[in-house]
Amino acid sequence: MLIDTTLLVNNPEIIKGLLDGSMKRYGSVIRWAAGTENAGQIVRHLVEAPGVTNTLINGAKVIGEGANYYKLLGIERTLSSVMGLTQIAAGASVLNLGVSIAGFAYMGYKLHQIQKQLGHLQQSMEEGFDRIEAGLYRIDSSIKEGFSQVGASLNRVENRLDIISGQLGYLYLLVEDNRQKQQSFAKAISHLHQAMLIKEIAALNAELNDRKRFPNESSRESLKVAARVRLFLANQALQVTPELDAELMLNADVSIQGWAVATATEVHLLLEIGQYQEARELLALEVPKFKQVAQNWGNELIIDENSYLSTAYRFTHPRFQEYISQERVERIIEISPSDRILSPEQISRKKTDVDVEFEMSYSSKFDEVWTHRQIAIAEYLDAHSELSARLDSLQSFAALCESRNVRSSRDILPDADTETGLYLLPPNE
Repeated sequence: MLIDTTLLVNNPEIIKGLLDGSMKRYGSVIRWAAGTENAGQIVRHLVEAPGVTNTLINGAKVIGEGANYYKLLGIERTLSSVMGLTQIAAGASVLNLGVSIAGFAYMGYKLHQIQKQLGHLQQSMEEGFDRIEAGLYRIDSSIKEGFSQVGASLNRVENRLDIISGQLGYLYLLVEDNRQKQQSFAKAISHLHQAMLIKEIAALNAELNDRKRFPNESSRESLKVAARVRLFLANQALQVTPELDAELMLNADVSIQGWAVATATEVHLLLEIGQYQEARELLALEVPKFKQVAQNWGNELIIDENSYLSTAYRFTHPRFQEYISQERVERIIEISPSDRILSPEQISRKKTDVDVEFEMSYSSKFDEVWTHRQIAIAEYLDAHSELSARLDSLQSFAALCESRNVRSSRDILPDADTETGLYLLPPNE
Protein backbone atom coordinates (compact mmCIF):
# COMPACT_ATOMS: atom_id res chain seq x y z
CA MET A 1 0.00 0.00 0.00
CA LEU A 2 1.27 3.48 -0.85
CA ILE A 3 -0.83 5.33 1.71
CA ASP A 4 -1.47 4.67 5.36
CA THR A 5 -4.65 2.83 6.31
CA THR A 6 -6.19 2.42 9.73
CA LEU A 7 -8.66 -0.15 10.99
CA LEU A 8 -11.93 1.56 11.77
CA VAL A 9 -12.14 -0.04 15.19
CA ASN A 10 -8.71 1.38 16.03
CA ASN A 11 -9.53 4.98 15.22
CA PRO A 12 -11.05 6.66 18.30
CA GLU A 13 -11.59 9.99 16.53
CA ILE A 14 -13.81 8.50 13.82
CA ILE A 15 -15.64 6.31 16.32
CA LYS A 16 -16.32 9.32 18.55
CA GLY A 17 -17.60 11.32 15.57
CA LEU A 18 -19.96 8.53 14.53
CA LEU A 19 -21.23 8.09 18.07
CA ASP A 20 -21.87 11.79 18.76
CA GLY A 21 -23.42 12.37 15.33
CA SER A 22 -20.83 14.84 14.02
CA MET A 23 -19.94 12.28 11.33
CA LYS A 24 -22.18 10.11 9.15
CA ARG A 25 -21.58 7.14 6.87
CA TYR A 26 -22.76 7.75 3.33
CA GLY A 27 -22.23 4.78 1.04
CA SER A 28 -18.56 3.93 1.32
CA VAL A 29 -17.35 7.20 2.80
CA ILE A 30 -17.60 8.94 6.17
CA ARG A 31 -18.58 12.60 5.95
CA TRP A 32 -19.00 15.48 8.35
CA ALA A 33 -22.68 15.63 9.28
CA ALA A 34 -25.06 18.48 8.49
CA GLY A 35 -24.74 21.32 10.97
CA THR A 36 -20.99 20.89 11.46
CA GLU A 37 -18.42 23.41 10.20
CA ASN A 38 -17.31 21.16 7.33
CA ALA A 39 -20.71 19.65 6.59
CA GLY A 40 -20.65 17.24 3.65
CA GLN A 41 -16.88 17.02 3.34
CA ILE A 42 -15.30 13.56 3.27
CA VAL A 43 -13.47 12.57 6.44
CA ARG A 44 -12.31 9.13 5.32
CA HIS A 45 -12.98 6.49 2.67
CA LEU A 46 -14.09 3.04 3.82
CA VAL A 47 -12.56 -0.07 2.26
CA GLU A 48 -12.49 -3.70 3.33
CA ALA A 49 -9.54 -6.02 3.51
CA PRO A 50 -9.71 -8.85 0.93
CA GLY A 51 -10.40 -11.37 3.68
CA VAL A 52 -13.76 -9.73 4.35
CA THR A 53 -15.10 -11.14 1.09
CA ASN A 54 -14.73 -14.75 2.20
CA THR A 55 -16.05 -13.85 5.64
CA LEU A 56 -19.13 -12.29 4.11
CA ILE A 57 -19.76 -15.24 1.81
CA ASN A 58 -19.33 -17.74 4.63
CA GLY A 59 -21.63 -15.71 6.85
CA ALA A 60 -24.10 -14.55 4.21
CA LYS A 61 -27.06 -15.92 6.15
CA VAL A 62 -26.11 -13.72 9.05
CA ILE A 63 -25.84 -10.65 6.82
CA GLY A 64 -29.43 -11.06 5.82
CA GLU A 65 -30.42 -10.52 9.42
CA GLY A 66 -28.82 -7.08 9.34
CA ALA A 67 -28.40 -6.63 13.07
CA ASN A 68 -25.71 -9.34 13.18
CA TYR A 69 -23.66 -7.85 10.35
CA TYR A 70 -21.27 -6.22 12.81
CA LYS A 71 -20.20 -9.64 14.12
CA LEU A 72 -18.56 -10.46 10.81
CA LEU A 73 -16.46 -7.32 10.84
CA GLY A 74 -15.58 -7.05 14.51
CA ILE A 75 -17.54 -3.83 14.98
CA GLU A 76 -19.27 -3.18 18.27
CA ARG A 77 -23.03 -3.12 18.09
CA THR A 78 -23.31 0.54 19.05
CA LEU A 79 -20.89 1.59 16.32
CA SER A 80 -22.64 -0.63 13.81
CA SER A 81 -25.89 1.14 14.64
CA VAL A 82 -24.60 4.68 14.22
CA MET A 83 -23.01 3.69 10.90
CA GLY A 84 -26.43 2.52 9.74
CA LEU A 85 -25.36 -1.09 9.32
CA THR A 86 -27.94 -2.66 11.60
CA GLN A 87 -30.73 -2.46 9.03
CA ILE A 88 -29.66 -2.34 5.42
CA ALA A 89 -32.01 -4.09 3.04
CA ALA A 90 -30.66 -7.34 1.67
CA GLY A 91 -30.82 -5.98 -1.85
CA ALA A 92 -28.19 -3.38 -1.07
CA SER A 93 -25.67 -6.02 -0.05
CA VAL A 94 -24.94 -6.83 -3.69
CA LEU A 95 -22.35 -4.09 -3.33
CA ASN A 96 -19.73 -4.36 -0.61
CA LEU A 97 -19.62 -1.64 1.99
CA GLY A 98 -16.27 -0.48 0.71
CA VAL A 99 -14.84 -0.21 -2.77
CA SER A 100 -12.21 -2.94 -2.80
CA ILE A 101 -11.72 -5.08 -5.89
CA ALA A 102 -12.14 -8.00 -3.51
CA GLY A 103 -15.86 -7.35 -3.84
CA PHE A 104 -15.96 -9.25 -7.14
CA ALA A 105 -16.36 -12.60 -5.42
CA TYR A 106 -19.11 -11.34 -3.15
CA MET A 107 -20.93 -9.60 -5.99
CA GLY A 108 -20.92 -12.87 -7.89
CA TYR A 109 -22.23 -14.71 -4.85
CA LYS A 110 -25.09 -12.26 -4.37
CA LEU A 111 -26.04 -12.45 -8.03
CA HIS A 112 -26.28 -16.21 -7.66
CA GLN A 113 -28.52 -15.68 -4.63
CA ILE A 114 -30.78 -13.42 -6.69
CA GLN A 115 -31.14 -16.16 -9.30
CA LYS A 116 -32.10 -18.70 -6.62
CA GLN A 117 -34.65 -16.33 -5.09
CA LEU A 118 -36.24 -15.77 -8.50
CA GLY A 119 -36.48 -19.51 -8.96
CA HIS A 120 -38.26 -19.96 -5.64
CA LEU A 121 -40.60 -17.08 -6.43
CA GLN A 122 -41.43 -18.53 -9.84
CA GLN A 123 -42.30 -21.86 -8.21
CA SER A 124 -44.60 -20.11 -5.75
CA MET A 125 -46.25 -18.17 -8.56
CA GLU A 126 -46.83 -21.34 -10.55
CA GLU A 127 -48.47 -22.98 -7.55
CA GLY A 128 -50.73 -19.96 -7.32
CA PHE A 129 -51.59 -20.21 -11.02
CA ASP A 130 -52.47 -23.89 -10.50
CA ARG A 131 -55.04 -22.80 -7.94
CA ILE A 132 -56.38 -20.17 -10.33
CA GLU A 133 -56.59 -22.79 -13.07
CA ALA A 134 -58.67 -25.04 -10.82
CA GLY A 135 -61.05 -22.15 -10.27
CA LEU A 136 -61.25 -21.49 -14.00
CA TYR A 137 -62.32 -25.09 -14.63
CA ARG A 138 -65.29 -24.49 -12.36
CA ILE A 139 -66.47 -21.62 -14.52
CA ASP A 140 -65.60 -23.37 -17.77
CA SER A 141 -69.24 -23.97 -18.61
CA SER A 142 -69.93 -20.26 -18.41
CA ILE A 143 -67.02 -19.51 -20.71
CA LYS A 144 -68.29 -22.00 -23.30
CA GLU A 145 -71.64 -20.25 -23.38
CA GLY A 146 -69.87 -17.13 -24.52
CA PHE A 147 -68.04 -18.77 -27.42
CA SER A 148 -70.70 -17.73 -29.94
CA GLN A 149 -70.14 -14.11 -28.97
CA VAL A 150 -66.40 -14.64 -29.14
CA GLY A 151 -66.76 -15.95 -32.70
CA ALA A 152 -68.45 -12.74 -33.75
CA SER A 153 -65.69 -10.76 -32.08
CA LEU A 154 -63.06 -12.76 -33.93
CA ASN A 155 -64.69 -11.89 -37.22
CA ARG A 156 -64.46 -8.23 -36.38
CA VAL A 157 -60.84 -8.67 -35.31
CA GLU A 158 -60.02 -10.43 -38.58
CA ASN A 159 -61.22 -7.41 -40.53
CA ARG A 160 -58.91 -5.17 -38.54
CA LEU A 161 -55.81 -7.30 -38.94
CA ASP A 162 -55.05 -5.63 -42.25
CA ILE A 163 -53.97 -2.52 -40.36
CA ILE A 164 -52.16 -4.41 -37.62
CA SER A 165 -48.62 -5.70 -38.00
CA GLY A 166 -48.75 -9.27 -39.26
CA GLN A 167 -46.01 -10.18 -36.81
CA LEU A 168 -48.03 -9.07 -33.78
CA GLY A 169 -51.65 -9.51 -34.79
CA TYR A 170 -51.66 -13.24 -34.00
CA LEU A 171 -51.08 -12.47 -30.33
CA TYR A 172 -54.51 -10.93 -30.00
CA LEU A 173 -56.15 -13.87 -31.76
CA LEU A 174 -54.43 -16.35 -29.49
CA VAL A 175 -55.61 -14.82 -26.24
CA GLU A 176 -58.82 -12.94 -27.07
CA ASP A 177 -61.10 -15.99 -26.96
CA ASN A 178 -60.36 -17.21 -23.49
CA ARG A 179 -59.53 -15.64 -20.15
CA GLN A 180 -57.42 -18.64 -19.19
CA LYS A 181 -55.27 -18.14 -22.27
CA GLN A 182 -54.91 -14.47 -21.42
CA GLN A 183 -53.55 -15.31 -17.99
CA SER A 184 -51.30 -18.00 -19.40
CA PHE A 185 -49.97 -15.62 -22.03
CA ALA A 186 -49.31 -12.91 -19.45
CA LYS A 187 -47.43 -15.47 -17.36
CA ALA A 188 -45.35 -16.51 -20.37
CA ILE A 189 -44.39 -12.91 -21.07
CA SER A 190 -43.43 -12.42 -17.43
CA HIS A 191 -41.28 -15.56 -17.42
CA LEU A 192 -39.65 -14.51 -20.67
CA HIS A 193 -38.81 -11.11 -19.20
CA GLN A 194 -37.35 -12.67 -16.07
CA ALA A 195 -35.38 -15.13 -18.19
CA MET A 196 -33.82 -12.23 -20.09
CA LEU A 197 -32.82 -10.55 -16.85
CA ILE A 198 -31.42 -13.77 -15.41
CA LYS A 199 -29.46 -14.42 -18.61
CA GLU A 200 -27.63 -11.11 -18.28
CA ILE A 201 -27.05 -11.57 -14.55
CA ALA A 202 -25.73 -15.08 -15.17
CA ALA A 203 -23.31 -13.74 -17.80
CA LEU A 204 -21.92 -11.20 -15.36
CA ASN A 205 -21.83 -13.79 -12.60
CA ALA A 206 -19.78 -16.13 -14.81
CA GLU A 207 -17.36 -13.33 -15.64
CA LEU A 208 -16.97 -12.43 -11.97
CA ASN A 209 -16.18 -16.05 -11.14
CA ASP A 210 -13.63 -16.16 -13.96
CA ARG A 211 -12.11 -12.95 -12.68
CA LYS A 212 -11.83 -14.43 -9.21
CA ARG A 213 -10.04 -17.52 -10.56
CA PHE A 214 -7.69 -15.59 -12.85
CA PRO A 215 -7.18 -12.17 -11.23
CA ASN A 216 -4.06 -11.37 -13.24
CA GLU A 217 -5.57 -11.95 -16.67
CA SER A 218 -6.45 -9.06 -19.02
CA SER A 219 -9.55 -7.10 -18.01
CA ARG A 220 -10.66 -6.56 -21.59
CA GLU A 221 -13.26 -9.33 -21.82
CA SER A 222 -14.58 -8.62 -18.33
CA LEU A 223 -15.02 -4.96 -19.23
CA LYS A 224 -16.97 -5.88 -22.34
CA VAL A 225 -19.34 -8.15 -20.41
CA ALA A 226 -19.82 -5.65 -17.59
CA ALA A 227 -20.54 -2.85 -20.07
CA ARG A 228 -23.07 -4.96 -21.99
CA VAL A 229 -24.89 -6.04 -18.85
CA ARG A 230 -24.86 -2.50 -17.49
CA LEU A 231 -26.42 -1.08 -20.64
CA PHE A 232 -29.08 -3.80 -20.86
CA LEU A 233 -30.16 -3.69 -17.21
CA ALA A 234 -30.05 0.11 -17.09
CA ASN A 235 -32.38 0.17 -20.08
CA GLN A 236 -34.75 -2.26 -18.33
CA ALA A 237 -34.72 -0.26 -15.10
CA LEU A 238 -35.30 3.04 -16.90
CA GLN A 239 -38.29 1.68 -18.85
CA VAL A 240 -40.29 0.69 -15.78
CA THR A 241 -42.96 3.08 -14.55
CA PRO A 242 -42.92 2.77 -10.74
CA GLU A 243 -46.03 1.21 -9.30
CA LEU A 244 -46.99 -0.67 -6.13
CA ASP A 245 -47.23 -4.03 -7.89
CA ALA A 246 -45.32 -7.05 -6.57
CA GLU A 247 -44.25 -8.60 -9.87
CA LEU A 248 -43.33 -5.27 -11.44
CA MET A 249 -41.31 -4.33 -8.35
CA LEU A 250 -39.52 -7.68 -8.47
CA ASN A 251 -38.43 -7.28 -12.08
CA ALA A 252 -37.44 -3.66 -11.49
CA ASP A 253 -35.48 -4.62 -8.39
CA VAL A 254 -33.50 -7.30 -10.24
CA SER A 255 -32.74 -4.82 -13.02
CA ILE A 256 -31.72 -2.09 -10.59
CA GLN A 257 -29.52 -4.34 -8.46
CA GLY A 258 -27.89 -5.84 -11.53
CA TRP A 259 -27.35 -2.37 -12.99
CA ALA A 260 -25.59 -1.28 -9.81
CA VAL A 261 -23.38 -4.37 -9.71
CA ALA A 262 -22.46 -4.13 -13.39
CA THR A 263 -21.61 -0.45 -13.05
CA ALA A 264 -19.48 -1.01 -9.94
CA THR A 265 -17.75 -3.95 -11.61
CA GLU A 266 -16.90 -1.96 -14.72
CA VAL A 267 -15.63 0.96 -12.64
CA HIS A 268 -13.46 -1.28 -10.47
CA LEU A 269 -11.94 -2.89 -13.54
CA LEU A 270 -11.12 0.51 -15.00
CA LEU A 271 -9.57 1.64 -11.71
CA GLU A 272 -7.58 -1.56 -11.53
CA ILE A 273 -5.88 -0.81 -14.86
CA GLY A 274 -5.38 2.87 -14.07
CA GLN A 275 -8.09 4.25 -16.36
CA TYR A 276 -9.26 6.79 -13.79
CA GLN A 277 -10.70 9.39 -16.14
CA GLU A 278 -12.76 6.75 -17.94
CA ALA A 279 -14.05 5.45 -14.60
CA ARG A 280 -15.08 8.93 -13.49
CA GLU A 281 -16.79 9.62 -16.81
CA LEU A 282 -18.72 6.37 -16.56
CA LEU A 283 -19.89 7.21 -13.05
CA ALA A 284 -20.77 10.76 -14.10
CA LEU A 285 -23.05 9.19 -16.72
CA GLU A 286 -24.63 6.42 -14.63
CA VAL A 287 -24.95 7.86 -11.11
CA PRO A 288 -27.39 10.69 -12.00
CA LYS A 289 -29.60 8.23 -13.91
CA PHE A 290 -29.49 5.75 -11.03
CA LYS A 291 -30.37 8.47 -8.52
CA GLN A 292 -33.29 9.56 -10.67
CA VAL A 293 -34.65 6.02 -10.84
CA ALA A 294 -34.35 5.70 -7.06
CA GLN A 295 -36.16 9.01 -6.60
CA ASN A 296 -38.89 8.00 -9.02
CA TRP A 297 -39.58 4.91 -6.92
CA GLY A 298 -39.41 7.03 -3.78
CA ASN A 299 -41.96 9.50 -5.13
CA GLU A 300 -44.37 6.74 -6.17
CA LEU A 301 -44.21 4.46 -3.13
CA ILE A 302 -44.16 7.20 -0.50
CA ILE A 303 -47.40 8.67 -1.84
CA ASP A 304 -50.45 7.54 0.14
CA GLU A 305 -54.15 8.12 -0.47
CA ASN A 306 -54.07 10.02 2.81
CA SER A 307 -52.16 13.23 2.01
CA TYR A 308 -51.00 13.59 5.61
CA LEU A 309 -49.24 10.24 5.37
CA SER A 310 -47.60 10.96 2.00
CA THR A 311 -44.20 11.42 3.59
CA ALA A 312 -41.25 9.23 4.55
CA TYR A 313 -41.67 10.59 8.08
CA ARG A 314 -44.69 8.32 8.53
CA PHE A 315 -42.16 5.54 9.12
CA THR A 316 -41.01 7.34 12.30
CA HIS A 317 -44.33 6.65 14.02
CA PRO A 318 -44.06 4.32 17.04
CA ARG A 319 -46.11 1.63 15.27
CA PHE A 320 -43.09 1.04 12.99
CA GLN A 321 -40.41 1.40 15.65
CA GLU A 322 -39.90 -2.34 16.00
CA TYR A 323 -39.44 -2.83 12.26
CA ILE A 324 -37.99 0.34 10.72
CA SER A 325 -34.89 1.90 12.26
CA GLN A 326 -34.13 5.62 12.25
CA GLU A 327 -31.16 4.97 9.95
CA ARG A 328 -33.48 3.37 7.41
CA VAL A 329 -35.84 6.34 7.52
CA GLU A 330 -32.93 8.72 6.95
CA ARG A 331 -31.84 6.73 3.91
CA ILE A 332 -35.36 6.75 2.47
CA ILE A 333 -35.56 10.51 2.93
CA GLU A 334 -32.48 10.79 0.70
CA ILE A 335 -34.58 9.60 -2.27
CA SER A 336 -37.70 11.54 -1.31
CA PRO A 337 -37.18 15.04 -2.81
CA SER A 338 -40.22 16.51 -1.08
CA ASP A 339 -38.95 15.36 2.33
CA ARG A 340 -35.30 16.31 1.80
CA ILE A 341 -36.07 20.02 1.45
CA LEU A 342 -38.14 20.33 4.64
CA SER A 343 -36.98 22.65 7.40
CA PRO A 344 -36.84 21.39 11.02
CA GLU A 345 -40.15 23.17 11.71
CA GLN A 346 -41.80 21.56 8.69
CA ILE A 347 -40.50 18.14 9.70
CA SER A 348 -41.97 18.60 13.16
CA ARG A 349 -45.36 19.49 11.64
CA LYS A 350 -45.19 16.46 9.35
CA LYS A 351 -44.59 14.15 12.29
CA THR A 352 -47.41 15.76 14.25
CA ASP A 353 -49.80 15.29 11.33
CA VAL A 354 -48.79 11.63 11.10
CA ASP A 355 -49.40 11.12 14.82
CA VAL A 356 -52.83 12.75 14.59
CA GLU A 357 -53.85 10.61 11.60
CA PHE A 358 -52.99 7.38 13.37
CA GLU A 359 -54.95 8.49 16.45
CA MET A 360 -58.13 9.40 14.57
CA SER A 361 -61.18 7.19 14.89
CA TYR A 362 -60.88 5.93 11.31
CA SER A 363 -57.31 4.76 11.94
CA SER A 364 -58.63 1.22 12.25
CA LYS A 365 -58.21 0.95 8.49
CA PHE A 366 -54.47 0.95 9.11
CA ASP A 367 -54.59 -2.73 9.93
CA GLU A 368 -51.88 -5.38 10.00
CA VAL A 369 -51.96 -5.84 6.22
CA TRP A 370 -51.47 -2.11 5.69
CA THR A 371 -48.63 -2.04 8.22
CA HIS A 372 -46.85 -4.98 6.59
CA ARG A 373 -47.13 -3.27 3.21
CA GLN A 374 -45.47 -0.16 4.66
CA ILE A 375 -42.61 -2.22 6.09
CA ALA A 376 -42.10 -3.82 2.67
CA ILE A 377 -42.10 -0.41 0.98
CA ALA A 378 -39.54 0.88 3.47
CA GLU A 379 -37.17 -2.02 2.84
CA TYR A 380 -37.57 -1.72 -0.93
CA LEU A 381 -36.79 2.00 -0.94
CA ASP A 382 -33.97 1.58 1.55
CA ALA A 383 -32.16 -0.77 -0.83
CA HIS A 384 -32.45 1.71 -3.69
CA SER A 385 -31.21 4.56 -1.53
CA GLU A 386 -28.24 2.58 -0.21
CA LEU A 387 -27.20 1.44 -3.68
CA SER A 388 -27.47 5.01 -4.93
CA ALA A 389 -25.25 6.24 -2.09
CA ARG A 390 -22.63 3.55 -2.69
CA LEU A 391 -22.38 4.30 -6.39
CA ASP A 392 -22.24 8.00 -5.63
CA SER A 393 -19.41 7.55 -3.12
CA LEU A 394 -17.56 5.38 -5.62
CA GLN A 395 -16.98 8.62 -7.54
CA SER A 396 -14.98 9.91 -4.59
CA PHE A 397 -12.86 6.77 -4.52
CA ALA A 398 -12.13 7.12 -8.25
CA ALA A 399 -11.07 10.72 -7.61
CA LEU A 400 -8.85 9.54 -4.75
CA CYS A 401 -7.08 7.03 -7.00
CA GLU A 402 -6.49 9.70 -9.61
CA SER A 403 -5.23 12.26 -7.10
CA ARG A 404 -2.70 9.74 -5.72
CA ASN A 405 -1.35 9.20 -9.24
CA VAL A 406 -0.96 5.44 -8.70
CA ARG A 407 -0.75 2.87 -11.49
CA SER A 408 -3.66 0.83 -10.14
CA SER A 409 -6.32 1.10 -7.46
CA ARG A 410 -4.76 -2.04 -5.96
CA ASP A 411 -1.81 0.09 -4.88
CA ILE A 412 -3.83 1.98 -2.28
CA LEU A 413 -5.97 -0.87 -0.98
CA PRO A 414 -5.18 -3.24 1.90
CA ASP A 415 -2.99 -6.19 0.98
CA ALA A 416 -4.34 -9.74 0.77
CA ASP A 417 -2.67 -10.70 4.04
CA THR A 418 -3.92 -7.76 6.11
CA GLU A 419 -6.19 -8.26 9.09
CA THR A 420 -9.85 -8.74 8.23
CA GLY A 421 -11.93 -5.65 8.87
CA LEU A 422 -12.99 -2.24 7.60
CA TYR A 423 -10.15 0.17 6.84
CA LEU A 424 -10.03 3.95 6.60
CA LEU A 425 -8.26 5.76 3.76
CA PRO A 426 -7.41 9.47 3.94
CA PRO A 427 -9.62 11.81 1.90
CA ASN A 428 -8.59 13.21 -1.49
CA GLU A 429 -5.62 15.55 -1.44
